[in-house]
Amino acid sequence: MFSGIINLFFPSSCQVCGEKTRPPDENICAGCMKKIKKRLPPFCVKCGKKLSGEPEMKELCSDCKKDAVYFDKALSVFYYDREIKKLVHDFKYKKITSPLKEFARSTVDFMKEHGMAKDLDLVLSVPMHRSRLFKREINPSHILAENIAKILRVQYSDGVLKKTINTLPQSSLPREKRIKNIKKSFSLQKKKISHIKDKNILLVDDLFTTGSTVNECARILKEARSNQVEIITLARGDKAC
Repeated sequence: MFSGIINLFFPSSCQVCGEKTRPPDENICAGCMKKIKKRLPPFCVKCGKKLSGEPEMKELCSDCKKDAVYFDKALSVFYYDREIKKLVHDFKYKKITSPLKEFARSTVDFMKEHGMAKDLDLVLSVPMHRSRLFKREINPSHILAENIAKILRVQYSDGVLKKTINTLPQSSLPREKRIKNIKKSFSLQKKKISHIKDKNILLVDDLFTTGSTVNECARILKEARSNQVEIITLARGDKAC
């Protein structure tokens, strides 16, 4: 009741365009939600890269044919267009995380639509290095993963993976250097290794670019004898190839 009174007099503003939202407790207005487009198949059956062809097509992309891929499957929910770019920027640099709760439901629906999130045992998020986390104060991947786990009613475990080397930002590097930059920059919390053995894991991150970060995390998880590792990210900026 109190929340309803607050929303009546102080309705939320859309985090994209700034207009008042209807209903007043939503964080993204209906107009902007229509502009945020979900990615459509066909996807690479391994990394989820957008392919050209019929939606039913099931193939590996050229990258997955030549690279070592340690995760079992990856998908990204939205195209990395203007509205999502604004929201991701606000997550990371302005600490505006309220839309992540709304996107968690869209993410779960997308996974189920495309055959993911079956027989999961554990949800993890891609960690930040402690110095970067200290600077930003929040890790959007952690917030998104925590909400996804709640919806799926699956255990979320924070701290299993650690970022041990404060690498250069991946966004500033070309594909070949991203792979080298991220290699051996993660480790496992020794006390929690037993938590992942023989487990089916969903690893959550905000963006998928080359996939180097999630692939390195998956490599470590597989070496520690986890069973299946699936990747879900909020957005990806690819186009049909």
